[in-house]
Amino acid sequence: MKFQKIVMFTLAIIIIGASWSYVISNRTNLFNSPESVPAQVEQTTGKVQTITDGAVTYTVTPKDLTTLATTWDFEISMDTHTGSLDQDLVALISLVDNNGIESRATKWEGDPPGGHHREGTLKFSTVTPRPAFIELNIQTTGGTKETSLRWNI
Repeated sequence: MKFQKIVMFTLAIIIIGASWSYVISNRTNLFNSPESVPAQVEQTTGKVQTITDGAVTYTVTPKDLTTLATTWDFEISMDTHTGSLDQDLVALISLVDNNGIESRATKWEGDPPGGHHREGTLKFSTVTPRPAFIELNIQTTGGTKETSLRWNI
């Protein structure tokens, strides 16, 4: 009888622990219904993309691309092991929507030119009406060749 109580108690603890673990691991899905989280934030925010052009690696993360944002911001990190990162990112990078309309960056907030590592935020005016997708075009060091990163929004 005592053994049965121990087994039942142990099974109850295991079931409660497994249930609690499930709830914790899925808490964002359980507490944030699709109606409470804008779809555009789910689709764009935090979608990191990386591209390498020669010796320079660009890592880009879009931030708030909703219609409520005052600017569309992209966190950019650049790394190289050769040369110096002296690029003017405002002149080097443009935003193109699904209609082919190109927008130039308005501001770079981050590390100044130079060194082997730079990071910061590149800001663009919001695109209206809201496009189906955007591409961030990086005019690469190869001259006329362009490299782009695309996000569906």
